Amino acid sequence: MIEKFEVLKRLQSLKNKINGLEASQERRKQDVQKKKVQIENEKALAEKKHEAKIAVQKEIDRKELNLKTNEGEITKYNVQLNSIKSNKEYSILVSEIGSKKADISVLEDEILDTMSRLEIANQEHVKATEVLRNEEESLKDLIESVDAEVKGVDDEIEKIKNEQKKYVDLLDEYSLKHYNRLSNIKGGKAVVPVIGNVCGGCSMNIRAQTLNALMGGKDLVFCQSCSRILYLDDK
Repeated sequence: MIEKFEVLKRLQSLKNKINGLEASQERRKQDVQKKKVQIENEKALAEKKHEAKIAVQKEIDRKELNLKTNEGEITKYNVQLNSIKSNKEYSILVSEIGSKKADISVLEDEILDTMSRLEIANQEHVKATEVLRNEEESLKDLIESVDAEVKGVDDEIEKIKNEQKKYVDLLDEYSLKHYNRLSNIKGGKAVVPVIGNVCGGCSMNIRAQTLNALMGGKDLVFCQSCSRILYLDDK
């Protein structure tokens, strides 16, 4: 029959395995969450690039409307020139036409410059959209991978829990109660060795009386400092 201390050690080892597997699962789930956050950021960036492109296009539309308005006014002024009789009015109208032509020239330059900006804005939007699409595909692959890993780990944890039950059945109620209590409050480190008269849990020296109890009996012996269950290290 397996000694009580050996049963406790094996229970603790199995629990630590489960804790490690669950921690691994959590890290992989966090990887998915991090990827989702990254994708949200990429979506926001793509939307920002789209809005920037739209803003530039609207700027072009406004300038082209102003251009057409000025061209229309020049056409109107040219018609009026034929009906003007005084030189003064004629000179004023010619001057106005010249001013409108100057405005048109400026607008044409501005439109060309804004079209260049539109091309850049469009390229940036296309790039951001492509990055977003790739990240979304990457997320799908990651989710599939993590789901498979989590399922595999769940199966492994279930096997370990079944093995735990076998050892639990070998323990008396008193030992199991103290083990469970200490395991919960000591971060899964309820059973520790005594090495060189030192507790393997808190590194405090063990009293001679405690050491004698360990050497002489099979009852549970607790560290006087940290209350963990002690056993003598074979080495």
